[in-house]
This record gives sequence, C-alpha cells and structure tokens, in this order.
Amino acid sequence: MIRSFFSKNRKLLKKLTQLTGASPSNLHLYETALQHSSLSENTYESNERLEFLGDAILSAIVADYLYKKFPYKDEGYLTEMRSKMVSRNQLNSVSQKMGIDQLIKFNGGDSLMNKKSLSGNALEAIVGAVYLDKGFRSAEKFVLRKIVKPYLDIEELEISEFNYKSKLLEWSQKNGKQLSFLLIHQSRVKHRTLYKVAATINGEEFGIGEETNKKNAEKLAAKKTFEILKLNVGEFM
Repeated sequence: MIRSFFSKNRKLLKKLTQLTGASPSNLHLYETALQHSSLSENTYESNERLEFLGDAILSAIVADYLYKKFPYKDEGYLTEMRSKMVSRNQLNSVSQKMGIDQLIKFNGGDSLMNKKSLSGNALEAIVGAVYLDKGFRSAEKFVLRKIVKPYLDIEELEISEFNYKSKLLEWSQKNGKQLSFLLIHQSRVKHRTLYKVAATINGEEFGIGEETNKKNAEKLAAKKTFEILKLNVGEFM
C-alpha cells in the first residue's frame, strides 16, 4: 500500500513537471487543482477556489502578452482577443490537448455536473496552483510556454470563437440600448452553485442561461438573446 502510494505520487509528480515545466514543491496544491467538487464535501477541498484564482492570473498574463505583442491595437481588439484566448471552449480544448482531462478526479454519476467544462476549469486551477507554489513569474512562464505558444494561434483566433456577449454589448451600444445581465436565481446543489442569468435590454428580459459558472451563464444568455432578436452573426464578423 505504501509503495503503491509513493509510486502514484511519483507518476503524478513526473506528469505535472512535464505539464508545467517545473517540478511541484507542494503536490497537494496540484492534487486539489485536479479534484472536482463532485467528490468534495467542502468547497476548499475541490478545485473551485484555485479555479477562481487561476482565472484571474491567466487573464492578467494574457492581457500583458497581448498589450506587448500588439502595441498599436486599440482596447476593443485587445479585449476581444483576450476573451477569445481564455474562453471556456478554448480552455477546454487546450486542456484536453495537454492531457489534463485524463488527470481529473470527479464523480461520473453526478447529473448536475457539466463535463464539458471540467478540463478548462482544471487548467485554470493548475494555473492558480503554479502561482501559489512557484510565484507569478513561474505562472507566467507556464502560461506563455505551455499554453499560449503551443496551442493559441492568434491569426486563427481572430476569425473564430464568436463572442456573443461582447458582440451583443457592441450591438446595444450602437443602437442606444442598455444591456445588462441579471441574476434571477441562485441555488446551492451538492456543494456547487447553480446560476440562472437573464440578459435584459432596456429592462426587458430576453435570453436566459443556466450554468454552474456565472460567466458561462451570461454567455449562454447572450447567445439565446442573439437567437431571439434574430441577429445575423455574419454581420459581426
């Protein structure tokens, strides 16, 4: 049993070293980053808190990267590109290519779990773990060398990953309308929070999105609003 335990730890340590580019000092941080809340009794035992931290760190690193890479691009371009680079779909895809999805521990029988977001959430949590374990510079190296350069092609991203939320905001501003996202219901189920968000235009409710991540719920609400208003995606490309 003891030999098996240390053998598993060595394998995980080796995998994480290859994954992040640095040998973890605090293995428990990374184990937590790979544990979904469906297996945890308390939030602090799952990767939710590390995901929150990693999301902020990742966003800051990508913003700095874009700011330096494109010195003559305006704020609108930089904001949209950052949004595309750290979108849930993009992070899910990158995480799977990195093999992170094979390391995540979760309860497969949990009907409320959004399996599509598992990989991206875990990737953000690992960014948070690297930051806490090694500091900001190491987190920056991990993000740029292991995520951005190998997997995020700027030219491809410029013509892909339609951002319904930002485009809906752009449309509303152009047409003199007030867009907001209203949290209409929030419930705690099996140690996770379920958010129900409505996109409102001039106070009138349109699309509704429901997700365990508030930002994702807003994106779903924006997409449904596009459909309700019959807005042509092609006109926003």
